[in-house]
Amino acid sequence: MSGLKPIIFYDIPCVVQGQPWSPNTMKTRYCLTFKGLPFQTVWLEFPDIKPFYEQHSLAPKTLLDIKGTPTPVDTLPIIMDPNTNRLITDSFAIAQYLDEQYPDTPKILPNNTAALVHVFQTAFRNTVMGASLLACFRGAQKLNPVSKEYYIRTRGEQFGIPWEQFASPEKREQQVNALRAACDTMDGWYATSSGQFILGDTPCFADFMVAGLYKWIQYCFEEWEEVKIWNGGRWRRLVEATDRYLDCSK
Repeated sequence: MSGLKPIIFYDIPCVVQGQPWSPNTMKTRYCLTFKGLPFQTVWLEFPDIKPFYEQHSLAPKTLLDIKGTPTPVDTLPIIMDPNTNRLITDSFAIAQYLDEQYPDTPKILPNNTAALVHVFQTAFRNTVMGASLLACFRGAQKLNPVSKEYYIRTRGEQFGIPWEQFASPEKREQQVNALRAACDTMDGWYATSSGQFILGDTPCFADFMVAGLYKWIQYCFEEWEEVKIWNGGRWRRLVEATDRYLDCSK
């Protein structure tokens, strides 16, 4: 957009230069591209995120751990908008900010659906929680060494089990079954839509949330060959339909 300074977008790097890794940060990358806003990426390895929060006096995000205990977490995405001199954390808060600050661009949360999408986000997280161990194990293999060491150590502490148990044959079968059940649940959500996306023919933040998960599975999971044909190939089609908004060139 003419006259706007590029928004600084903080993302997590991986073993392929310029390849986005995190499904959480992908949501914001989708949003920025969908809205046609200029941006540039600054890559932060996992150990550098907490110091960034401290340097800028940012409040950690509170998430529920595996036992349901509220836990403060320093996490990405973050954007810094030089046009307003504001730092925004959390992908949903970023989506709300972008819609409010740039109202003449396509809406990520259209037709006053912010509250409904927020509820959808909670349902989505609860639905995919059963496959968390497998997701952590597969995702770690694509991180750079400094982030991989940090990620393995902190996830082992978070879940309270040795890392080698994250993908034991028994747990893998359980986790894949949980992922299949989650896919079936989400397929039911999409089946109620009149179009390819959750609200019809145009994607919104809810679709970017779901697409980010399946893009991550495509990139990190050897199980993608199974997943992409589940539910009549819905998830392969969703990834293909949203890839145009996953601009990795910036």
